[in-house]
This record gives sequence, structure tokens and C-alpha cells, in this order.
Amino acid sequence: MKSVKLFIAALFCLQTVHAQNSMVDVNPINITTPSFYLDYLRDDKSADLFKPDIYAGVEGSPFLFEEWTYARIKLADGRQYDSVLLRLNLYENKVHFKDETGRERMVGAQVKQIMIHDAASKWNNAIFVSGYGDNQEIFYQALADGKKVGLLKKLNTIIKESKVFNAPNKKEFEKQDYLYVVSKGTLFSQAKGCSSLMAAFNSDNKVNKYITDNDIKCNKEKDLIKLVDYYNSY
Repeated sequence: MKSVKLFIAALFCLQTVHAQNSMVDVNPINITTPSFYLDYLRDDKSADLFKPDIYAGVEGSPFLFEEWTYARIKLADGRQYDSVLLRLNLYENKVHFKDETGRERMVGAQVKQIMIHDAASKWNNAIFVSGYGDNQEIFYQALADGKKVGLLKKLNTIIKESKVFNAPNKKEFEKQDYLYVVSKGTLFSQAKGCSSLMAAFNSDNKVNKYITDNDIKCNKEKDLIKLVDYYNSY
């Protein structure tokens, strides 16, 4: 987490240098941006009511975090809103929020980016993005970013069904995650051996040497953060 916070601080310092290459938008929101409720929720068609009974009989949770958390969000159409109280549904790939009457709803439009700004949350300063891979709505946590490549963790939840002796089948939410190096919008999947990822690093000999010298395992989160940070450093 410390590495992620340092990377975010660095992004703010370097945004003018490589803003167009970065997958994360760290530009501050214009203070004239209208309220989320006044602008986005102009009518009931802007969002869907959440009906929790659709998960009846399924154990566990579809949410990345259960607690309501303040965050800044950016929609695919470019609109941005600050201090939105939300939680992230990884099964539906939807952002939940409470409207002004307290009803739980889901943002109908694609949410391009989420930046958690909540000191009370263990996810404070975490950044989530969408728009990659075959399903453009799936959320990824941005673990590292830079002028050449980034590192994303794909966040996914499925319903797993298992047989139970002399009883109905058991259904439960199961969280999954996968690491990807992203280069010029293309995802390169994690692997224990690093050879399959070399295309993301432009087959750079310096990267090969760094992998060997530091015993990098390309299916380990900490190792891939080090590798991405190193490649972006020169």
C-alpha cells in the first residue's frame, strides 16, 4: 500500500510530463463541476434501483468492500464528481450509491475511474479503472503507472456452486484477481516466467537483466510493481 501511495504522489508531480501516456487521470476537478445529484440524477433514467433480493440464497458478498466509502468518480463521457458515497459491486461491475432520499441505486453509465478519498477506509487512495480487455466494464485496481507501462489487478467476482450431500447446492460469491501489465492499451497477463510479458517491455535487455539480478517472479504483485516502476524510471 505504501508503494501505491508513493506512486500516486509521483503522478501528481509528473502529470504535466506524461499525462497523455498515463492510464490514470489525476487532474483536479474543476470547482465549477456540478453536484453529482443535481447533474447526474436529473431523472430516474440515470440510475437503476438496487434490488438485493436478486442475490437471495447466495452466501458472501458481491462487493469489494461492504462499507460506504467516499470517492471521486469519472464517467466514460468525461463528467467527474467528487465526494460520492459509494461501494463497488464486482459481480455486476456497477457502482452503488445512495440518492438524496437514502435509496440504494446503481450508476447506469460506465464509470471510467474511481479514486477513493476516505481516511476511514482501508482502500483510501486506491484507484480503480475500467475500459480494458474484452469486457470494458470490468474494474481493475491501478497498482502502478508511468510514461511507458502500468500494472493493473483485474477484480472479479463469480457465483460458485457446489454440491452438498442430501441438501440443495451451495451458492457463494468467490472473488478472483489477476495481474496484467498494460502497454499502449494492450493487456499482458501475469505468468510465473517473465518471457510472455517481454513484449509489454519492448523486449528491453535492461528489463531482462533486472529480472535476473532481482529474481523477479512475474506472477507476484510486489515483483511486478518493482519491474514496472523500474522500466518507467528511464
